[in-house]
Amino acid sequence: MAEADHKILSAEIKLGSQYYFYMETQTALAVPDEDNCIVVYSSIQAPEYAESTISRCLGIPEHNVCVITRRVGGGFGGKAMKAIPVATACALAAYNLRRPVRMYMNRKTDMKTTGGRHPMEVTYNVGFKEDGKITALHLDILINAGIGTDISPIIPLFMVGAIKKYDWGAFSFDIKVCRTNHSSKSAMRGPGEVQGTFISEAAIEHVASVLSMDVDSFNMCNKWRQRGISRVPIVHEVLLRSNPGKVSILGDGSVAVEVGGIELGQGLWTKVKQMTAFSLSAIKCDGMGDFLDKIRIIQANTLSLIQEGLTAGSTTSECSCEAVRICCNILVERLTRIKENLQEQMGSVEWGILILEGF
Repeated sequence: MAEADHKILSAEIKLGSQYYFYMETQTALAVPDEDNCIVVYSSIQAPEYAESTISRCLGIPEHNVCVITRRVGGGFGGKAMKAIPVATACALAAYNLRRPVRMYMNRKTDMKTTGGRHPMEVTYNVGFKEDGKITALHLDILINAGIGTDISPIIPLFMVGAIKKYDWGAFSFDIKVCRTNHSSKSAMRGPGEVQGTFISEAAIEHVASVLSMDVDSFNMCNKWRQRGISRVPIVHEVLLRSNPGKVSILGDGSVAVEVGGIELGQGLWTKVKQMTAFSLSAIKCDGMGDFLDKIRIIQANTLSLIQEGLTAGSTTSECSCEAVRICCNILVERLTRIKENLQEQMGSVEWGILILEGF
């Protein structure tokens, strides 16, 4: 800061919250089953998390709890942790009443309980040269986490990653995650990164305003802005998580596929289906036709495929496809040996004949 020609001290930014506005609000259906078991149909991005919570709440083993998710009608992070209380409450009522129970929040209740994006109060000091070169930035940030923890402890990590997209010279910060009497806040599409980007751009704009840099002169010396149109750089840390997959070929040659990823409208099932068709087509059998018609993606089931994890971070589709690709490669390797033997006897080999021989 001592090297700066100009300083902006104690400038303030207040960032409000934001609601998800997914089409489908929080919902769940719980059905008691035999042997002290329960089946819960939940609109959730992390069925495994709901299974664990329901198990602890009801005092039964996790293998007695089956959480099924066919698809989610919009999530954006709001169906990750916030869907767990709804699924658990529904399961508790069904377990005690021994009858099916369905819960569906109306929009007003959903908006009150879900929380949304983290509000923040920011105070920043920035030092800069006459030519606009920034030499120092210090941030004091108060994050309103609400009444519960949720994912709030990791928000500062994402914020700092987004802010460091620029060279601020000497960069320092003091970020406090605050417990308040508001509803707890949760992950929302680029959690922390959106706020960090806004803070960065606000500081840049403030510096340009103090130096009275108009559009023409600013265009000549700043590559991120041309002809008055902003080009805002974004830094997003891609986190790859382990994701399970299972590919089963049935006796008639049809294929059933299970993956840990949840279909949220992002096209995950379509990608997985395409990857399955592409990978299995390497066997190059006759009569395969439109192989996509032979493939079905099965809904997520916590007892059928474990360690599903969380569908979030814009990488689950790719991780699910990779899991399926590995499964298909193993199947192709096994079937190739059978195909070679059949070719010696029959010449051309059709897909259905190959699978029957494999069985």
